[in-house]
Parts: sequence; C-alpha cells; structure tokens
Amino acid sequence: MKEKIFQALKLAYVNLGLSDEILQGQADALAAIGLVTDDNLATVVQGQKAFLASLQSGIDKRVTDAVNKAKEKEAASGGEQNKQQPNEEPEWFKQYKQQQEERFSSLQEENETFKAEKLRAERNALISSKAKELGIPEWRMKEGFAITDEMDETAINTYLSGVKQNIVTAGLEKKDSAFPLSTPVEKSKELAKQWAESLPDAN
Repeated sequence: MKEKIFQALKLAYVNLGLSDEILQGQADALAAIGLVTDDNLATVVQGQKAFLASLQSGIDKRVTDAVNKAKEKEAASGGEQNKQQPNEEPEWFKQYKQQQEERFSSLQEENETFKAEKLRAERNALISSKAKELGIPEWRMKEGFAITDEMDETAINTYLSGVKQNIVTAGLEKKDSAFPLSTPVEKSKELAKQWAESLPDAN
C-alpha cells in the first residue's frame, strides 16, 4: 500500500516539482496509520493537495530569498569567492543548505504531528461510528475500548462485534434497568423452583 500511495502522490502532484524523498516521506506517514485502502486512496491523495502545495511554495520562497542574499553578499565581498577551488562549494551555499535541511526537518515534524492528530481524530470517529452501528450502548462506549494503533478497520470491526456479543450474552444492554440482574446461583434456584412446581401433585 505504501508504494501505491507514493505512486498516486507522484502522479497527482508532478506539477509541484516536489522531490521523490518528500513524496515518499508523505506516503510512509499515511501508510503507517493503516487506514488507507484501495477504495479511499484517491480521496486521501486529494486531501494532501493543500499541504503539498503550501510546502512547495514555502521551499520556492526560501530558495529565492537565499539566492538573492547570496548574490548581494558575493557582490559586497569583492569577488572573494573566485579564490575558492573550482570544485569547492561556496561557503554561503553550504550555510544555505544547512539552513534548508534544518527548516525542512522542522516543517516535516510539524506536518507529521498535524497528520497524526488528524488521523487520530478520524480513527476515533471511525471507532465511535462502528460502535453505534453495531448498537453498542453509550455507557459501554464511555468505558473505552482496548483498541491498539496497529488494528486496521477490519480488526476494529471484529473487536467491536465481539464487545457487542459479550454485552448481549451477559444481558447488559440495559445497564440502567431498574431490575437487578440475577446471579448464577439465584438463577439456578429460580429454575429449580419452577421445575418443582411443575411436578404433578403426589396427593
């Protein structure tokens, strides 16, 4: 799925000129969540448009600013850059590359945090929707579920179905009922009494 997401992003946003490394990082982050499927792939890819366009715009602006500053600095230095070895990178360019790497790393961390929070909210909404769909009572939903981040939609559905079945089996669908639930011992006594009353009168 990670490769499918990467190829879909690459095809959809080829006009932005983003590097494969950036698109691959985005694909890795989306695949790690475990909620992207063949059915919703196109929708997920489309949802990345605003972020990727903003990212590219920011990169272009910083590159332009850095180049302009470098030209001004080079002009003011009186051509000192000419003294460098032919294959050696100018000092300003080294500094620029380092700054860009640091800024991109920071921007990527912020983006990953935002995506994680967004996907966490979507995941919680999915769990709540599935629980309501299965008819799991509100009081049981408030108690919380033992659902791990590794569980995909199928596993979540299977788990919640088991929770629903346990509630039905235990007779707890109406927890707020005014009548207390019978314990196994009380139930056995009640059944024994009913059986005894059903016997024919010996007299």
